[in-house]
Amino acid sequence: MVMNAIELHSINRWEASFLREEVGGYFSHGVECMPGATVLDVGANIGVFSAAVYERLDGDVRIYAFEPLPPLHETLERNAREFFNGRLTALPYGLASRDDELDFSYIPAATIFSSSSRDQGNIEAERRRVTASVVEMIRQGGLGPVLRRVPAPLLTLLVSRKLRVMRQLEKHRVKVRPLSSVLDEQGIDHIDLIKIDVEGAELDVLKGIEERHWPLIRQAVVEVERWQQNRDMVCEVFHMHGFTVSTEQDPVQQAGDIGMVFAARP
Repeated sequence: MVMNAIELHSINRWEASFLREEVGGYFSHGVECMPGATVLDVGANIGVFSAAVYERLDGDVRIYAFEPLPPLHETLERNAREFFNGRLTALPYGLASRDDELDFSYIPAATIFSSSSRDQGNIEAERRRVTASVVEMIRQGGLGPVLRRVPAPLLTLLVSRKLRVMRQLEKHRVKVRPLSSVLDEQGIDHIDLIKIDVEGAELDVLKGIEERHWPLIRQAVVEVERWQQNRDMVCEVFHMHGFTVSTEQDPVQQAGDIGMVFAARP
């Protein structure tokens, strides 16, 4: 399977499990794609979500995957060549409200937590938040039955120590662009699904969509960080543009103060 091949290519076991958990949650609340779909994977990492879409549609899909961090984009591009049969375009920049260059923190040992919103000033608070989320995932059986039997205090200690790797940050100056510019440049005339997982920059991505392009979007799935603070603002953007909106926050997401917004045209 494409997803298994991609995971083994460059992701450690717990990252792969975390991404599998996330991907499984994207296709709910009526979100689905038909063969021939055009899908945007914003915050692609090495392409696990893209692989899930590719497999669900038996390769009959056109995917545009955005990953600005050079080490991750290099792997994403290699995966595009080896596994996607020309169906995935790996774009070497992120999305934002305007053209810009930003400092991104890259975490080599925990790539899924790399972000423009994490730095040495807040990394300890972020590590505690992520620890709580991973512990809850384990308690729900996300990494198998053995770890699930470990007492909660000990499990928290073990995960916290494991996530000390989040302190090892690399700074990368990366390019970001508004989505509307990319749609014009790539000639994209419809979007069956846009998935946004950008570690706290969700609203900035949505601000980069001009009014003329909103009618092109049929469905969206957004992972929202700082759920209590940002959920209503993200939902309002979609309500304003005629979408039916659903939200979801499971115990793992609640522990990490994140949640999901699902938006679809009626």
